[in-house]
Amino acid sequence: MFVVEIRSWDWPLHVGVRPRSDSVERSLEDDLLCVETIAIDGVVLEPDEHRSKIMDLRLYPLPREVIFGDREERDVGSLYKDPEERKDLGFCANLFLPADTLQSAIFCLGSIWRRIHMWVDDGVEPLSVSHFGFTADVHVISSDPIDEA
Repeated sequence: MFVVEIRSWDWPLHVGVRPRSDSVERSLEDDLLCVETIAIDGVVLEPDEHRSKIMDLRLYPLPREVIFGDREERDVGSLYKDPEERKDLGFCANLFLPADTLQSAIFCLGSIWRRIHMWVDDGVEPLSVSHFGFTADVHVISSDPIDEA
């Protein structure tokens, strides 16, 4: 399990226009591309062998049916060690946040959440994140996230 202290976060929004295709009939709504992400900068607290390493986390709000829809993988994100594109980072993670929880997540990030807990499956990179959660403080954390519910 990884425990990451949240140092800062932002909610960037990208708005653009999709390239037009002659072969596809689109409405004006289909031409607009909006991408929102929650970007979190953090420091690893656990496991001890990675303590103090810098981590960049991206939360992608997606409809629940998209998160699991046609995907064979049964995970809620991925964790990458020593990302090539950012030599200053020890880790980066992409996590899928159910879009219907976005407003609550933004509120809690701005008010009470201070830590992210991620349970990862050992194996080849990227490591599969099977569960993740947020807390206001570090308490006694079970090795099984289901026990905490």
